[in-house]
Amino acid sequence: MQFALKFTMTILITGGAGFIGSHLCEKYLREGHKVICIDNLQTTGDFKNIQNLLKDRNFKFIKHDIIKPINFRKKIDWIFNFACAGSYTSYQYDPIHTIKTNTIGVINMLELARRHNARIMQASTSEIYGDPKEHPQNENYRGNVNIIGPRACYDEGKRLAETLFMDYHRQYGVDIKIIRIFNTYGPKMDINDGRAMTNFIVSALADRDLVIYGDGLQTRSFQYIDDLLEGIDKMMKKDNFIGPVNLGNPGEITMLDLAKLIIKKTNSKSKIVFQHKATDDPKRRCPDISLARNILGWEPKITLEEGIEKTIEHFRSIERPDKRILVFAVTYYPDLGPAERAVFELSKAMPDTEFHIVTTKFRRELPKFEKLGTDSIYRVGLGSRIDKYLLPLVGLLKAYKLQKKHNFRFAWSVMASYGGLLAVLLKIFNKHINFLLTFDKKEVENRSFVKGRIILPLYKVIFRKADAVYLSDVSLERRAKLIGDSIDTFVIDNDKKSFVNQVRYTYAKLLNKQSRKLLRPM
Repeated sequence: MQFALKFTMTILITGGAGFIGSHLCEKYLREGHKVICIDNLQTTGDFKNIQNLLKDRNFKFIKHDIIKPINFRKKIDWIFNFACAGSYTSYQYDPIHTIKTNTIGVINMLELARRHNARIMQASTSEIYGDPKEHPQNENYRGNVNIIGPRACYDEGKRLAETLFMDYHRQYGVDIKIIRIFNTYGPKMDINDGRAMTNFIVSALADRDLVIYGDGLQTRSFQYIDDLLEGIDKMMKKDNFIGPVNLGNPGEITMLDLAKLIIKKTNSKSKIVFQHKATDDPKRRCPDISLARNILGWEPKITLEEGIEKTIEHFRSIERPDKRILVFAVTYYPDLGPAERAVFELSKAMPDTEFHIVTTKFRRELPKFEKLGTDSIYRVGLGSRIDKYLLPLVGLLKAYKLQKKHNFRFAWSVMASYGGLLAVLLKIFNKHINFLLTFDKKEVENRSFVKGRIILPLYKVIFRKADAVYLSDVSLERRAKLIGDSIDTFVIDNDKKSFVNQVRYTYAKLLNKQSRKLLRPM
């Protein structure tokens, strides 16, 4: 099949809202083609990578999971199958779905290509080589994969996808292309994707520790996204060559050297820390790109340092999900109880995070708004002791306006009563917000039997809606579990730095849960 690109094609890109897929959408729209983007938004969660394309009349987005069949009346000319979570924290989160994507989903796309007589490309991966015993890896190497390990859902899934492509080509004559993509980086990488390049840059920009899994001597090779796009395009246009072909940068670098380079490029104060290695993590990974050079006339041009500098600038322009946090408290500065003081001190220990506090006016002489370092204090009510009873309603109006302006990912209630009810109400309006709760001893001390019976049902509702609960004392763990046994609880560490680490851990855990990712690879 010959493709003369002088005419307008209709191009289907699965996984089109993801990192690589969104770049492909932009590329072919710029060239004047019609692009249909299919994505279930599993890894991105939203349209951020394709937001600028949604108004283009040649672009169509369909939210769809390829494990379910789909068809189109209009002729499809090219199909790029890039649908599958690519980072190990993502594909290990739901391994069965990863396998289904690479089998059932691949069959659905091959059947679609067969019906439309379309050329179809499979985005395979260097992971099919496993923990290789040959260096560098060429396309004839059959790999060294643990077929029952936690990475197998992806490694073996991608290997089986290649098998399906070859069998559809041999049995039905489907026009196929197979590329094996090595580590790729650049703009549009998700800030929370779990890849080493992303983790290192995001942590370095925030002066946080860079975590290396293992001793840091394992190597990878990294290619910049622009180089990969050129390779993909050359492969798709090449007739009489189905692949597979490696697309990657043959320059190797250890994880330790990569971390040091990123710290240097960001002028960061970060330190490098080591944790136990991930299961089946390859010791070396480096492509032999002789085939791509000889047949496609392709090789990467952008150096690692140049690409990292561009990627750092991209991440500088992205606001961290934990950049701002919304806090609810019956009283706050200057009226600080033990629980309020813990949050007040925490805000001073986290200068890279804005705390927006909605509290009661409580006393008439206090201003409605006060800026105190990184704290923005919004006081609502009449300036009397009845303000705490009004907080769930008047506080909700203020919180709703702030939420529309800042799009908070976290809301934190200091104490479980009035502020907790406010957080529950806000979560009804915004299901994507994570609700953190502080539970203090004074909430259960000196409480009458009657008052306790009245407030217990309210506490149960608040606790069950909370995504994480911070306890002021270890003795409260049993009480918290009686209210809700599935609650994630943390006893507040009296050491300020340890408490900061507790909070950052909670942030990461909740964000990963929302994004269907693991906190770290298995």
